[in-house]
Amino acid sequence: MRASSLSSSQVIDLLNQYFISAHVDGVYYQNNATVPPEEKAAYQRVFRDLHQLNQQNQAAGKPRLSVGQVHAYVLAADGKPLDSLHVGEAKPDRVVAMLEKAIQTLKVPKGKPIVLPKPQSVAPRAIDNSLVLHLTARYLVSKDQPNARKDIDADYVPIEAQLGTERAGSWSALPSEDWIELRKAEWQKLLPAAKADVGSTWDLDREVAARLLTRCYPTTENNDLLTNRIDRQSLKATVVSVKGNRIRARLEGSLTMKHTFYPGREDKNVVEATLIGYMDFELGNPRIHALRLVTEKATYGGAARRFGMALRSVSAGSD
Repeated sequence: MRASSLSSSQVIDLLNQYFISAHVDGVYYQNNATVPPEEKAAYQRVFRDLHQLNQQNQAAGKPRLSVGQVHAYVLAADGKPLDSLHVGEAKPDRVVAMLEKAIQTLKVPKGKPIVLPKPQSVAPRAIDNSLVLHLTARYLVSKDQPNARKDIDADYVPIEAQLGTERAGSWSALPSEDWIELRKAEWQKLLPAAKADVGSTWDLDREVAARLLTRCYPTTENNDLLTNRIDRQSLKATVVSVKGNRIRARLEGSLTMKHTFYPGREDKNVVEATLIGYMDFELGNPRIHALRLVTEKATYGGAARRFGMALRSVSAGSD
């Protein structure tokens, strides 16, 4: 829906001019202790009201509204539900019709956006000495496919998504994003225990490496990292250059991880990935200047479903 209806200029204009939009991740709200209790209560109240409304509609012989976490809802100013669409049915034309119906029903006047546009994915407010990393992942297709991007010279490339159209309503249209913050005590475990000379090798701390690798999967509906199961992982560093206090190490690794596509629905989808990258760091005054880790050789649920992942540091971890 993000790449189809929510990228449609007509839908965007209607939302900006007549509605206050909100995006809620149900898994996040249920599992995250930092969500204020009043927000959790408001979220649950929407579903309770929908259930009551559907009981009333059924008794009156009226159609029931579709209900679930993966939905688009229209609520009145008092929070009462008016309409809904499952994302599988939320094509641009149907979303426009739902919004226009609500505007007519509520007689909403046209106005300026209440909330100005801003990125939904932003870096966390890192504490001192932490290392913040940005991760992106997306599906790839063979370069000879009709919908493959032609501006990238690689065997497997992203698709050329027709954003804002029904055709763009697929998991491969846009990349996913995530942020990882490693505290000083964590990122220091990525460094070698002893002096590092050219050719020195070591295995990166398994627990900290798992913090990075558990997010190595393409866009799915399941964002609960606790349901991921790493069956095999490796991440090895080899020093390739030493210039003064600055050391560069080549990173190489692999991953086999169980990740279900839908939350709470078991399947046989497994991530298989080969990873490569580098890390620039100092030892005397411990510091990670840069960390990069990528894969173009990754599959999810079999060889036919390829994806790529890129992880990069955006703030340095320092003493």
